[in-house]
Amino acid sequence: MTTAQRNDDVSSTILADAPAPDRANTTDDLEAAKGADAVRDVEVKEEGARDVPAEWLESPEHPWNWPLSTKWTNTTVIAVTGFLSTLDSSIFVPAMPILEDRYHSSREVITLTTSLYVAGLGCGPFVMAPIAELYGRQRAYSISMIGFTLMNLVCCFVDSLPGLIVLRFLSGFFGSSGPGLGVATISDLFRPQERGRPIAIYAIVRPVLGSILGNWLVLLDFRWPFRLMTILIGLNTLAVLFLMRETYAPVLERAYLARRNGRGKADKPSRSLAKAVVVRTFSRPPRMLFNPVCALFATYYAYTYGIIYVFIVSLPLLFAKHDPPTGIFTYGWPTGTAGLCYIGLGIGFVSSAATAALFQDRIYQYLSRKYKNQGVPEYRLVITQIGMIIFPIGLFIFGWTAQAQTHWMGPMIGSIIFSYGLMLTFNSIQNFIVDAFVPYSAAAMAAATLLRSSTGAILPIFSPQLFINLNYGLGATLLACVSLPAVPAPLILFMMGEKLRDRWRFKA
Repeated sequence: MTTAQRNDDVSSTILADAPAPDRANTTDDLEAAKGADAVRDVEVKEEGARDVPAEWLESPEHPWNWPLSTKWTNTTVIAVTGFLSTLDSSIFVPAMPILEDRYHSSREVITLTTSLYVAGLGCGPFVMAPIAELYGRQRAYSISMIGFTLMNLVCCFVDSLPGLIVLRFLSGFFGSSGPGLGVATISDLFRPQERGRPIAIYAIVRPVLGSILGNWLVLLDFRWPFRLMTILIGLNTLAVLFLMRETYAPVLERAYLARRNGRGKADKPSRSLAKAVVVRTFSRPPRMLFNPVCALFATYYAYTYGIIYVFIVSLPLLFAKHDPPTGIFTYGWPTGTAGLCYIGLGIGFVSSAATAALFQDRIYQYLSRKYKNQGVPEYRLVITQIGMIIFPIGLFIFGWTAQAQTHWMGPMIGSIIFSYGLMLTFNSIQNFIVDAFVPYSAAAMAAATLLRSSTGAILPIFSPQLFINLNYGLGATLLACVSLPAVPAPLILFMMGEKLRDRWRFKA
């Protein structure tokens, strides 16, 4: 059987599954590396090798053993790629009122320019993930970023609403490699106990900055958000092509074996391998949703993602000046400053990223020492529990201070609190799913992504009407109450997680 590292534990959308070591020391890595994936076993047999040499894990060619400078160069490129993908999801939101007037359409239809972009982010990995597994991450990133640049370039010139909506979906589709493969690529580079900080940095700020920038860019022209994104994405595409190295261990391992066996170059993936990869890409994620543990955390993960876009679309309803009036209270900020309403979300997101970067790995290592083991997935849930408690509290503060028409600092503080709790929960659940479902972490994250893309695409369409019809207090209370049933879940999993995972172990 072949080696399959923990590198294949993926981010929010990577869909291929491979077994992997999930503990820190070399002995455990070597033991875990004896696990195998049937498809890769076929591939190795085709190469004429029965066992992958243990020295591969200790080879300087293995991404875990690269110099820190090389790891962080790749991590930076990956983080910028993911940042631009999510930046593009929100940078066009401030242009919605302009499009309503230009194309004489309703706000719900105009919101499709954001919703279908998010849907594209969820669909893209079903193509990018098989490419990444068969040919390597770098090729998947390259194809994705070239297409992403071209779609944004065409958006600069199209002048019809249907065309713009279609192009926004395609932009999300091609831009999906950043959020889809990002955490997977970081997992390629860092061992489990080292991943907390790079993953936290990878997740920082994101959509909020897009809304702030977009608010100022549309003062020049509603196409300027696309022009700026085309320039930034084009530069990042060059970085992907020329600065980023291949990180996917199975692809590197095939090349390593080819050189070791004197063949010089690895064989191309066989048809049987390609077929097996495509089949499991589409079949395993839906089945993972029948696992109660995966279903619970994937649902909450998706809900928090949807809430991000609910408030990206809805915050201007409270803070910006509207003509004609919406019939609900607003602070009436003029166009030039209305984008500052997102600062609260930004502060919360940055603070949560700093918290995760400082404490995620420390908590994991401390609990491992305390309980005298190499670590278990439930150690990730300490931060999840904190975030789940803080998140609804912030929503209550936001909604009722807005309805009471207090000083604008009231709802701003509420947005800081709920976004801090939301992002703590979002990132730590992602880490938990990656750890908890080895060797099927990829399928579990893909299942979560299916739900995530659905909520991120659907909830923003109706969120303005939620607040207009229920007002801010009841609207935020409804959003908070939906999250409350899941609050005890991290504590229950922390105490009984191993038993529950054994009881509902996924069978491929």
